[in-house]
Amino acid sequence: MVNLTSKFKSFFTRENLKEKIKTFFEDCFKIPFGLIVYPIRGYEEFKYENKSKGYVAIFYLVMMIVAQIIAFNGDGFLVNQNNPRDFNLLLTIALIVFPVAIFVFANWATTALMDGKGNMTEIFRVITYAFFPYVWLSLLASLISNFITVDEIIFYTALHSVGIGLLGYMLFFGLLGIHEYGLFKTILMFIFTVVAIAVILFIILLFFSLIQQVYAFFKSLYDEFAMRFLVWIK
Repeated sequence: MVNLTSKFKSFFTRENLKEKIKTFFEDCFKIPFGLIVYPIRGYEEFKYENKSKGYVAIFYLVMMIVAQIIAFNGDGFLVNQNNPRDFNLLLTIALIVFPVAIFVFANWATTALMDGKGNMTEIFRVITYAFFPYVWLSLLASLISNFITVDEIIFYTALHSVGIGLLGYMLFFGLLGIHEYGLFKTILMFIFTVVAIAVILFIILLFFSLIQQVYAFFKSLYDEFAMRFLVWIK
């Protein structure tokens, strides 16, 4: 017990805490920003020098969800047409996590046929690291939306537009880097990935439609049996 207490205290020493904060800042801010400034070199280090971190990927996935929650409930009335009563936390989480999961699988399946070098973990990290500019610009947009006038809405729109543009920029160069493709092949990969996503969504919708039909069939059998059984009892 004394040993555990001493370890706990040593973990939260000033020097150790300082080091943890410095590491967190470098992993969550410095490295993602470096990917924007130097995408080619940055994603080479991302892949081959273990510069990407799993906890950072999860952090930005969570922060993307947080940004959407704040945007829905906290944006100023000039730009926010949402009714807070319509907010659904599970739906908000699903609208972030589900597209990420579909994109990861679709991209992995596509690049497996195109001699891509990236695995599913690397694809997931590229996507979530690409959330970096959008998350912080979206939070900044939500903040200023409560203080702007009608004529200044353009600044709110510009922040979101730049965030989306940088997200796409990081995603493009990230997938280019981890799969070791050229420009043309990367564009082709994105086209095939979109097609793969459409096929996956079609199969999912077909599956749920089939489940619904099977459920309706068994329900009708049960209702028919129940009605005849009740008549027989009487």
